Parts: sequence; structure tokens; C-alpha cells
Amino acid sequence: MSRLPGSPRAWTRWAAATLEAQAAPFSPRFGDRPRTDPRLRDSKETALSVKIMLERCANGSRGRGPRLLVAYYLADTPPPWESLNEKERRLIRTTEKAFRAELEAAGFLDPRR
Repeated sequence: MSRLPGSPRAWTRWAAATLEAQAAPFSPRFGDRPRTDPRLRDSKETALSVKIMLERCANGSRGRGPRLLVAYYLADTPPPWESLNEKERRLIRTTEKAFRAELEAAGFLDPRR
């Protein structure tokens, strides 16, 4: 069994990678993994749930919070924390806190961690 992500950042990265990989389920795959029936997997629904939770948490920031959080989480080289101004840091912190609470409430994260 694969190891599940353990942080909001890891869940965001996993959801983005899963949705991207399953965008075209019947495209040719190169590798040693056998093809599975996409109807038997629930990873796409899980990834969509994580994405919807992130969007719901960031809804109150007029669209700026999710863009900042996604840029900070998914960028190959995220912007240094010191380069962000105080308002951007606060948006990232509050959005991440709400996202963590949503993930814990849905059972994706252990609330004791």
C-alpha cells in the first residue's frame, strides 16, 4: 500500500500530480506498471476533493490566497518566505490553517500531528 501524504502541502502536491496524470487516462504510458481499469480507482475523486477543499478554504481571500498558496506549494522553486510581504505571509498562513482544519475534519490528516 502506498504511503499517504502527511501535510497540507504534500496533499496539494499529490492532488495536482494525480489530476495531471489522470487527465488523459487512455494515453500511452511508458513504464513497468500494468494498466488498470480507471473505474476501479478512487484517487481522482480524492484528488478532486482535496482541490475543492483548498478552493473552499481560500474563497474568502478574493482569489489571492489560493494563487499564493498554490505558487508556494507547487512551484519547483517556491519564492523565499522572506521575499513575501507581511500581507502575503498572513494570507498563506490563514489559508493553510483553514486547509489543514478541512483536511483533518475530512479524515485526510491526523489531528494529533
